Amino acid sequence: MGLDVDLDLASVDADFAILRAAERRSLRRAVRTECEVVAEEGFRLLGTWTLDLSADGLLLDSGAPVVIGEPVLLSLRVPRGTTWIDAEGRVARAIVGQRLGDCGTALGIRFERMDGIDRAILEASLLGLPPTFPRRHMRMDYAATVGALLPTPWSDPRRSSV
Repeated sequence: MGLDVDLDLASVDADFAILRAAERRSLRRAVRTECEVVAEEGFRLLGTWTLDLSADGLLLDSGAPVVIGEPVLLSLRVPRGTTWIDAEGRVARAIVGQRLGDCGTALGIRFERMDGIDRAILEASLLGLPPTFPRRHMRMDYAATVGALLPTPWSDPRRSSV
């Protein structure tokens, strides 16, 4: 997991900055594209449009009732193309529109299984598309901040390596 330093949070008198967790493995792209996402059990239609998309998942425009962790099947038209790809995934998050900045009701779907060719097609179709605008502040990673402030064994002159 990578770390980003938020220098805006460091006070003028402080000689350190609070670290923020970089939790995503791939960049989300602000792209609305056609899809069909159904619950694996019962084949209930959950939604037909993405709100954003990455190589690891999508944000689905949906108000359907779901259980976090519920397996889904999906077909997705790649951005700027006519090709459709298939994948299996899980509901990772449900957005109910209560937080400031929420886009309404939506479901975060994490891809779990996708054919290698389909993944390559998706990744290529995402290149050059604009990233999403963050709706929330990144969480602070206090443990990483403390770890960064503590001396390491090889930089502490009081510890000998004999």
